[in-house]
Amino acid sequence: MVRQALFLALLTSLVLTVSAQAAAADDSEASFLGFDVENGMRISEPTVISGSLVSSLEPTAESSWSLVDQTTSENLVIGGGVMSFGEPVDYGNLLKWNWEISIETSLVGDCSCVLQATVSHGDGISVSSSLATFIGNSSGAILLPNEPVGESWAKSEIAFSGWSDSNSSSVIMTFSVLSSDSLADTCQGSTDPSSDFPHSISSSGQYYSIIDVSEFDDGWYSAWTTTTMETESLTNCVSIRIDNSPPVSIISGASDAQEGDSAILFDGGSSDDGFWGKGDLFCIWTVLDKSRPGSAPIAITQGESTFSMDTHYSGEFEIILRVVDASGLHSTTSRTINIANVVPTVKLVVDGKSATHGDSVRLSSGSSWDIDASESMDTTNDINGLRCVWKIDNSPVYEGCERTFSWPENESQKLILTVEVIDDNDDYAFISVELVHPDYSDDLPLGLVVLVVSAAFLASAILFRRNSSSGGDIPKWQPDEQN
Repeated sequence: MVRQALFLALLTSLVLTVSAQAAAADDSEASFLGFDVENGMRISEPTVISGSLVSSLEPTAESSWSLVDQTTSENLVIGGGVMSFGEPVDYGNLLKWNWEISIETSLVGDCSCVLQATVSHGDGISVSSSLATFIGNSSGAILLPNEPVGESWAKSEIAFSGWSDSNSSSVIMTFSVLSSDSLADTCQGSTDPSSDFPHSISSSGQYYSIIDVSEFDDGWYSAWTTTTMETESLTNCVSIRIDNSPPVSIISGASDAQEGDSAILFDGGSSDDGFWGKGDLFCIWTVLDKSRPGSAPIAITQGESTFSMDTHYSGEFEIILRVVDASGLHSTTSRTINIANVVPTVKLVVDGKSATHGDSVRLSSGSSWDIDASESMDTTNDINGLRCVWKIDNSPVYEGCERTFSWPENESQKLILTVEVIDDNDDYAFISVELVHPDYSDDLPLGLVVLVVSAAFLASAILFRRNSSSGGDIPKWQPDEQN
């Protein structure tokens, strides 16, 4: 379990590293837009506000700015214009442009405004940045929320952050997280500070607050941020997804296979994330060789709900599935698959003749003969690693699948030749045949021949006599009667 946890921790770190590298790669094409002043700028006369753009893409003439009055419920746009850019300078691997916008306060009047600059790069690519700006004698508040982000995922807690202040008095920030039946139902109407789970702080400028949602059920919620000063208030609401329950990881697939079979398919598609279903699940597959504890994984794949494993190698393997949901919660399950080794099939050729187990092979004339088991068969992964061991009367004499055999000295004219064909799992098959020396004779010794002939003659004589006796009595001659 420890090594499994280490592997999975390493894998998760690898996934995060790859994601970070991907994000960094995306940054090379990103644009960064900022102001030279901080939020809460107060102006009462015509003012030039500057900033900079860092990007690999040139800004277009459509780049513009606007002033949005937050003291009205409609967020009325009360001013705007184009942005003017200087010549770019090198900025690392990117370029940097300085820019300016001019605000005529006499045309705007008193305003608690959000100054929004938007740089266009063409082809629908743009980047924006906002600045809280108090103009004239404005007494209203400004709210610029950063977190939470709309339709983001949350678990255990939700962070509320941003900037809010008033030109005339301090503000009270109230945060609420309210349950909704669906995405369409979120952020409907307005929040009641006395409703579920309110949280309030006094703040001027930057604010940050955490709401504990660890006991919340999974589902859609409305995250409300409210800025209150005296009798006025500003609100912002975003839809968020709370996910406190880890997914359930499930593997289906075979538990046994044979070396050389077609690939084995494992399916994690039955894994589920409760309220959030299956759509956002991310699968990480790891294969470990159980015969080598502590060794590196044989395979690691990610993303797909299925995993295909080849059967090139026999053994006992552990298939691990880690399922990660959109909020980062995860669960892990595993199963064992046994891939049985296939024993080799022996093909034996002796003195140019194919032989099978138990055959008797009489060798041709000569002093040496070829013995060959190189055509023995096994699975694809084992075929090139087969070993052949040759034995005479069960005593090892050769190794190698093609050999030349010479008759051993002081050996009888018959012997037993055995070849064992061994695979990489040390499993083997064998064939044993009787070899007969070419000088071996089947003639019987002379004495034995004489004995056999004599016995045959005697047996025939006895048989003849018996046959003669069975033909009737031999007549006997009687002497003449005397007269």
